[in-house]
Amino acid sequence: MAPVSSEQDHQNNVGSPATTLEALSRTFLDSALDCIITMDTTGRVREFNPAAERVFGFTRDEVVGKELADLIIPPRLRERHRQGLAHYLKTGEGPLLGRLIEIAALRRDGTEILVALAISATEIDGSPVFTAYLRDITEQKRVEDANRRLAAIIESSGDAIISIDLDERITSWNKEAERLFGYSAGEIFGKPIAVLVPPDRHNQELEIMERLRRGERIVRYETAHRRKDGTSLDISLAVSPIKDENGHVIGASKIARDITERVRTDRRRSTQYVVSNLLAGSWTLAEVATQILEAIASSGDWAFAAIWIYDGAAGGLRCQYVWHEPSERVKKFADLSFLITLPEGQGLPGRVWTSKKPTWVYDVTRDSNFPRAPYAAEAGLRGGFAFPFFSRGEINSMMELFSHNVVEPDEDFLQMVEAFGSQIGLFIERGKIELELQHEKENVGAANAVRDRFLGMLRHELCAPLNPVLIWAGKTVEQPDLRPEVQQGLRMVRGNVELEIRLIEDMLDLTRIARGKIKLQLRRADAHELLQSTMEIVRSDIEDRHLKLSVALGASHYELVADAPRLEQVFWNVFRNACKFTPEKGAVSVRSYNPNATTITIEISDNGIGIEPQFIGRVFVAFEKADSRSEGLGLGLAISKAIVEMHAGTIRVRSEGRGKGATFVIELPVRGSSR
Repeated sequence: MAPVSSEQDHQNNVGSPATTLEALSRTFLDSALDCIITMDTTGRVREFNPAAERVFGFTRDEVVGKELADLIIPPRLRERHRQGLAHYLKTGEGPLLGRLIEIAALRRDGTEILVALAISATEIDGSPVFTAYLRDITEQKRVEDANRRLAAIIESSGDAIISIDLDERITSWNKEAERLFGYSAGEIFGKPIAVLVPPDRHNQELEIMERLRRGERIVRYETAHRRKDGTSLDISLAVSPIKDENGHVIGASKIARDITERVRTDRRRSTQYVVSNLLAGSWTLAEVATQILEAIASSGDWAFAAIWIYDGAAGGLRCQYVWHEPSERVKKFADLSFLITLPEGQGLPGRVWTSKKPTWVYDVTRDSNFPRAPYAAEAGLRGGFAFPFFSRGEINSMMELFSHNVVEPDEDFLQMVEAFGSQIGLFIERGKIELELQHEKENVGAANAVRDRFLGMLRHELCAPLNPVLIWAGKTVEQPDLRPEVQQGLRMVRGNVELEIRLIEDMLDLTRIARGKIKLQLRRADAHELLQSTMEIVRSDIEDRHLKLSVALGASHYELVADAPRLEQVFWNVFRNACKFTPEKGAVSVRSYNPNATTITIEISDNGIGIEPQFIGRVFVAFEKADSRSEGLGLGLAISKAIVEMHAGTIRVRSEGRGKGATFVIELPVRGSSR
């Protein structure tokens, strides 16, 4: 084979410049990710690259030589396209040339898409050729619009919305989060979420992050976070994982709602319930003073609480009972409080004694009329509040409260302590009168005078503090956002208060009962329904003492003609005694039967402390008690006996002695009998 010259070799291996340029152009068109479409001066397609085929659904062969307007331009825009082309050919000016715009385009199947469009014009052989570069941005715009809507929703949300990465650093922060926690977005971005979490909740936060890394969603739970100023904030929190397109967890979203007001209200409701129960189940203030102080302190951010009582021998107010948080420095403040005597007008208790009104001090460490200021500063106590205990319009003592923070009591708190002031004040006065009655009981004349005074005081004042409690419980129990256990507790409070009011009225009517002056409101009544209602009222006592209740209502004739509230009072008196004198985990039972066609017999039994034989005859006598060590005035069973006998019935008790329980037997005529 003859050798080839170098010139021939060059011609065989390298094409002409035009051929090379065309090959490069074709490669560019075929590999471009954007749609590239060329059009001549007649508006017809000269080039349609593979990307354009994929986006618009036409093949290159289908569109080359056809008018572009009829292919990918929506009908409403076609005339404007043609006018623009004509204007350019006439003037050489094209307002869209060299600009990037967003415009609607049409696919082969008739659906519209949004494209980003840039157009350039090039002279080829003395005639302009237009090249359009298009990119389908429909999905991009949808995502952007969705993100804008989501951002608007987040910013306008009434909840704080926060996102964090897997390093637990804050990456987003909406306006409500700024308002709730006090940090601006600039201050908080990049900081660990731990800045919002109190130290005692850090383990809880770590557990939540572990669950999120596993892809779990934490439905709303209640916790506490911390504001920028260091104050605590009760919140309801929901936490969800944030995942990437592959489903991997890359962070978390927190939605927080301020529930401080609701938690505070719940605490105060609970405090009112606890204090009422403590007073109802106690005989002297000394028994329950510390528990009452702790309960009231728990209704707010209080670290110290005390009750001050006037001491005539000391000539001033003395601190009688104290509760404080477990802190050595606060204990020193408590020890000092026990040692000093405050005259009228001095210190927080002295000012309350003088003004007879609730009083608060913004910062006791800077108050000129607070002798314990240096000790309060050492204990870290600042905000102080005190309110009086009233009886018959007179102050008999007061309570003071101190917090580590400055305080400004709200109206709801003031209403609560006003009710406590009357309730506890009457309790203290009742104790004094009862003690006086016990001391003077041997002298019949003196005892009768004290008894009359006691009953007169009850008539005018005991019902007063119960009525607002009854109204409050009745209104509050109807609120839709109450938890079931709170609602049940409020119903029990309401039932107990209603019955307590009836009990007070009967106690005040004791003398009228003795004279036969009281009148019954007789109606048809169901003995079994009355028993069931009474058992519901004492259910909390039964549950608290873990008593076993057995019920066997076997009577077939149980319809009565009776004053239902008064009979319910009788049953309550007997049930309450059974619960009171039965040890924990003991047993209480009730049964009914018909010994004959005209009578229903109701027996309420317990396996409690029992009654010694010499006391059997005393249980139904007013101001007498079967057990000298038991509390109370012995009125309940005396009133019960009178009410039963007014219904033409009988009540008696039997017991085999100390430690062998007791059975109360109530017999009543059924409806239709001639008794």
